[in-house]
Amino acid sequence: MGLFGNLGDELIDEVFNEELQKEVVKALNANIDIPFISESTEEKALNAMYDTVEGILKAAIKKAL
Repeated sequence: MGLFGNLGDELIDEVFNEELQKEVVKALNANIDIPFISESTEEKALNAMYDTVEGILKAAIKKAL
C-alpha cells in the first residue's frame, strides 16, 4: 500500500468524478469539429478517449503514491 493508502484512492476518485468528465468532454467538443460526424458521435468518441486517459492517469497516480 502506498504512502497515502486509501486516502489516495479516495482523493483520486473525488478529482476524477463524472462532473469533471462532463466539463472536459464539453470543452473538447466545443473546440473539435470533425466534418461529417454529428455532435453526439463526437461526444461518444471523446467520452471513450476520456475514459482511457482517466484510467491511465489514475494508475500512474496510484503507482506514484
